[in-house]
Amino acid sequence: MASRQGLSLFVGNLPWTVSTRELRSYVSQFGPVAWARVVFDPKTGLSKGYGFVTMKTRESFNAFINKPGHVLEGSHLSVSERKGPGSE
Repeated sequence: MASRQGLSLFVGNLPWTVSTRELRSYVSQFGPVAWARVVFDPKTGLSKGYGFVTMKTRESFNAFINKPGHVLEGSHLSVSERKGPGSE
């Protein structure tokens, strides 16, 4: 099994209305999700428009990252592999 870091994704251009639950629900159609989080501004409580997802399996990771054209609530999402600490 690959490391958790190797199965992590950055998801950008999220609509401000998308919650962590909705992100997890969308991504779960590609396979089991270990962890998902939309990042919110602690002062305003509003979404920063991006989040992170960790898939449980390499197969689900590949299915999600290789699908062209992710759209959630009308927004075209940007999806990329999350790099290790210090490379962001």
